[in-house]
Amino acid sequence: MKLSITQIVLGVLIVLAACYVVWWMIFGVAPMLTMMVLNENGVMVTNVTPENEVLFTVARYTSVLLFGFGLVVMFTRAFCKKAENTQKLAMTQIVVGVLIVAVSVFILRWGYALDFVVGIAGGPVLDMGRAKALTILTTLMGLAVIGVGIAQYMQTRRA
Repeated sequence: MKLSITQIVLGVLIVLAACYVVWWMIFGVAPMLTMMVLNENGVMVTNVTPENEVLFTVARYTSVLLFGFGLVVMFTRAFCKKAENTQKLAMTQIVVGVLIVAVSVFILRWGYALDFVVGIAGGPVLDMGRAKALTILTTLMGLAVIGVGIAQYMQTRRA
C-alpha cells in the first residue's frame, strides 16, 4: 500500500514539474528565439541560436512526453488494484521510469543548449533556469519511480 501511494505522489510531482518544463519549452523559449540584437559589425542578428537546431526542436516537443509519462505513473498505480497484475504493473513502472529519465536527460542536453550573442539577464533566462532545475528534479523523480518499481517487483516475487 505504501509503495502505491509513493508511486501516485511521484506521478503527481512529475506531472506538475512537467507542466512548467513544457510551458517553457513550447511558449517560454519562443520570445528568445525571435529576439534581435546588433552584433559587433552593427548587423541585426538573432540573439539566441540553438547548438543543434534539429535536436533542439525534437527536445522542445518531446518535453510533452514527460507530462504523459507522469500521468502513466499516476494513473496505472491508482487504477490497477488486481493482485495478478501487480508484477506486470511493476515492470510497467520500471519501464516508464527509465523513459522519464531518458527523456529528461535528452531535454537537459539539447533543450537548453543555446548560444547567446548578447547575454540576457533575468526574464526568459530565469524561466529557463527554473525549467532546467525542474528537469533535473524530474530526472531524479524518474529514478525514484524506477526504485519503487523494483521494490514492487521484488515484493510480488516474494509473495
